[in-house]
Amino acid sequence: MARKISMIDLAGIGNLLEYLVAADNITCEERDRIILRIAKENDIAEYTLSALAGYGKSKSEVLESVARRKNSVSQDKKQDESYISLTEIARAHSEDAPGYVIQSWLRSGNTLAFLNLWEQENNPDYSEAGYEELLEKKKAASFTLTLKLWIDRTKAIGIVSKQGKAGGTFAHPMIACEFASWIAPEFKMLLIKLSLGRTHLK
Repeated sequence: MARKISMIDLAGIGNLLEYLVAADNITCEERDRIILRIAKENDIAEYTLSALAGYGKSKSEVLESVARRKNSVSQDKKQDESYISLTEIARAHSEDAPGYVIQSWLRSGNTLAFLNLWEQENNPDYSEAGYEELLEKKKAASFTLTLKLWIDRTKAIGIVSKQGKAGGTFAHPMIACEFASWIAPEFKMLLIKLSLGRTHLK
């Protein structure tokens, strides 16, 4: 039986849908219907949805939010409140070793290619030379790519690591959606349906 989507997963979906609204791919009404449908299918109470990014916002509010978030990422290079916890998503699948799940995802060539594209588009200080260097080192069986190495060598800002009690690995919503697609087949299916326009929203 497929695992139900949690509030953490749904928050990532909400952020992704906000970007789709900003790009005129879907309307605000379609966004809310998608979120409501997923919430009902996964026993998430409707009254909790107002905390999700984008839910209930007008088009102008969405545009302002997306612009503010992008500026926050590119200028401050810090995790802002929109970043999603990859640790919490991973813990739903491996409670004892969420860090290992994230590291396994990071080892994928497709993951690195996606992160490379995201950083190129959103990070003016990104080091593509560092990315190429890591790809070369990755060919050696003894080499292990860690999140710290990725951030240090490429000056990446899309994923951050936070220490302390409320710490963990956090990522920009687009990257979190990529991670959720890798870890949860049901979420990947939703994204495919969205891209094909076959969500049967009503």
